[in-house]
Amino acid sequence: MSATRPGSAGRAPGGTSFKGLLLFWIALGCASLVLTVAAQGSGRTLQVTGRPASAEHLSEVAGAPVGQDLEPGEALHCAGGTLQNLDLPQIPARILAFSDHPERVRGRGLLFQAGLLRFMPVRFQYYHEGGRAEGPLFLSVRLRNRGSAPARVHLIQGAAGPDPDYFAAGHRNNQVFLRRLVAFEGRVEVLAPGDSMQVALHRLPCEQVVSGTLQMTLLEGRDLEYALFAMHDPAEPVGFDLLSNPQDVHARGVYPAADQAVERAWEVGPTPGLLAFGAVRQPNILVGPELKGDYGVVVRAELRLMNPSDQAQKVEVCFNPRGGPATGTFLARVGEGELLDWSVPRPVPAFAEFPLAVLEVPARGQTLLTLWTIPEGASNYPVRVLWRLQPARTGLQEECRRGAGSCSSNHVPG
Repeated sequence: MSATRPGSAGRAPGGTSFKGLLLFWIALGCASLVLTVAAQGSGRTLQVTGRPASAEHLSEVAGAPVGQDLEPGEALHCAGGTLQNLDLPQIPARILAFSDHPERVRGRGLLFQAGLLRFMPVRFQYYHEGGRAEGPLFLSVRLRNRGSAPARVHLIQGAAGPDPDYFAAGHRNNQVFLRRLVAFEGRVEVLAPGDSMQVALHRLPCEQVVSGTLQMTLLEGRDLEYALFAMHDPAEPVGFDLLSNPQDVHARGVYPAADQAVERAWEVGPTPGLLAFGAVRQPNILVGPELKGDYGVVVRAELRLMNPSDQAQKVEVCFNPRGGPATGTFLARVGEGELLDWSVPRPVPAFAEFPLAVLEVPARGQTLLTLWTIPEGASNYPVRVLWRLQPARTGLQEECRRGAGSCSSNHVPG
């Protein structure tokens, strides 16, 4: 079995077993010991996660070049300290927090604020446009420990912008975050009682967009808050009134479903297979608008493609927007192979069928295709993924270019 668009390797997230939780507590205890020892020495210990933690991720956390990957349970010395990859279990997100109201931010104020519960991961996605003509605003994501004991929190983070291209900002944020989520690439931060920490700062010029996603798991402590502020100056104190616009219909709130898991089985034949997403309307746990479009929701789909014939068959997988122009972020794994990037960075018109890849299903065999995706900011949902026998026609690449506007030939299966 094969796919025509190879990408970089990664591993899929797994479930959490009793054994995994036991190992988690052991790792957490060891982490506390390492932190204590590091505090007594001249260096510092930076705790990360990743399966493995890539050199790129380690370099970003350390603020210095790191030339190798780091497997779970391993540690290495770098400039200024030690990097330790904690072997923590990956717990699915339980809650989705979303900030897109007011979408156009015109002045300083509070955009979102909520809290974390231990071992109840929250995925927080934000998408805002600058609306201050006098000068840029700044978006600041902050954590604050209001408890009486230290708080330890695991963070997986992605962001993009500022960008005048609204599609590009939403797409790039999803690309970064989804790849880190699947690889479980994150870091662990510790906040003393009463401390606050800025975990993201974005410049937001007028008529440009910033998009970000932050998944947070509170490992120790309680009363840990997270908040998103708009500021004129990143050095000014926070604590502003909640910004709102009654005429703005965009969503802000907390929603009950952060993940969707889907399974499909399809026998090779004349009828295409279909998977639709981005059409669910989620009620707001807080007072406020429902969430339309599943923005911030991670979809994991397992598609079992079965071929009863005596010849290998080629199956084409397509991206099919239904609500208007849309980009797409897709990570894929064929069987137990490497992680593939099937992303669509340029808007595809509604109802166009944009080829993502072609898979070969063996004679009298089957192929397991696992897909991860997350709806894109600025794109129009719902969308569909469809798979079918590869059409016996010529000019497939040129047809795709016509359907996808500025799409380039290197983006299309051969």
